[in-house]
Amino acid sequence: MDYLVFIFVLLMLLIASIQDFKNREVPDSISYILIGGAILLSFIYSISYNTTANLTYIPLSVLLLFGFSYLMYRLGQWGGGDVKLIFGLSFVFTSLNIFSNKSFIALFINILLFGGVYGLIGTIFLGIIKIKELKKYFQRYDIPFFVLLIIVMVLSFIFMPYPINIFITTGLFMIFSIRFVFLVANNLMYVKEPVSKLTEGDWLAESPKDINGRNIVPERNTGLTNADIQKLNEKGIREVIIKIGLPFVPGILFAVLITVLFGNPFLQIFSAL
Repeated sequence: MDYLVFIFVLLMLLIASIQDFKNREVPDSISYILIGGAILLSFIYSISYNTTANLTYIPLSVLLLFGFSYLMYRLGQWGGGDVKLIFGLSFVFTSLNIFSNKSFIALFINILLFGGVYGLIGTIFLGIIKIKELKKYFQRYDIPFFVLLIIVMVLSFIFMPYPINIFITTGLFMIFSIRFVFLVANNLMYVKEPVSKLTEGDWLAESPKDINGRNIVPERNTGLTNADIQKLNEKGIREVIIKIGLPFVPGILFAVLITVLFGNPFLQIFSAL
């Protein structure tokens, strides 16, 4: 039964990840199938094993996982599709044993850690594949700064004793990442989009103005509504600049996969110690 539940969750997240990459959004149908399937399978699990232990901690799981994801949505960091998927996951990862691979606490930590790693690496990768465009925004000191950091990282890793080399290399990589990710986020994450192609939840970089200099639609952290898009059409706005983010559903998939296979590696190390 555990395998069936996790296979279902991973399959739905894989489909959602593909949609997120292709269309920058997850269809509601996928989110609702995950939510409905997760709730149904939780009750089937309970009946099959004649236990309510897996249902006992659902409120705590929902409070932590859904509560955090909704906060990220309100802050404009995650999309609505991410929140719905996390809500579905909160019905599956319900164990209070934080060291198990069904622990909502283990999943929460993995989403923060491995989702963050995915976001960092994904943003750096985006900058690398678009390096010709990104170079236009480099300051005079950026290239020497990056080259110097890379050289020092390599030399430190090779010649410094373990584990000092790991700490130094990681610290220098974080310094490199901060500057590089800043350049990518501020220069490559904005695109012009025809109003006809806008969808609910798209984030406006700046609202178009009417003849009186007032915003035609409000700038919301939660993105455009269908009413906003209709208003832009009514005002004859042809295109707007929107902010695009790295699709985060693959990061959620990565965190869930780590949790299913290993639980939470950091909690396991803590337990062993």
